[in-house]
Amino acid sequence: MKVRTPLNYHEFEKEYQTFTQPSMTVPDQSMTIREIMDRYARGLDVGGKMEELWEDEDGSDGINPRTLDLVDLQELKIKAEEKIKSYEKRAKKAKKDAEKTDENQSLPEGH
Repeated sequence: MKVRTPLNYHEFEKEYQTFTQPSMTVPDQSMTIREIMDRYARGLDVGGKMEELWEDEDGSDGINPRTLDLVDLQELKIKAEEKIKSYEKRAKKAKKDAEKTDENQSLPEGH
């Protein structure tokens, strides 16, 4: 085994790689370790995106809670309550329909 010293450094091969692929870094988008850990803890992407993307289930633009004021929050609350009520009505109707079909099936023929 040879030991590398300042006197014999030219005898060793250069141990570096040259990257030919284009850089994928985004200028001015560096994050500190604290920011990376914070994003990870909140379940956000730590891949370099600095702002969260808010999307609905269908892929359309969603609501960013940081930009909402009190009126927007109240409107969202009312819409959510209306949706819940409509779902509850559908569930009650489905339950009644299921009970009616159970009753019809349990009656003996001829009644």
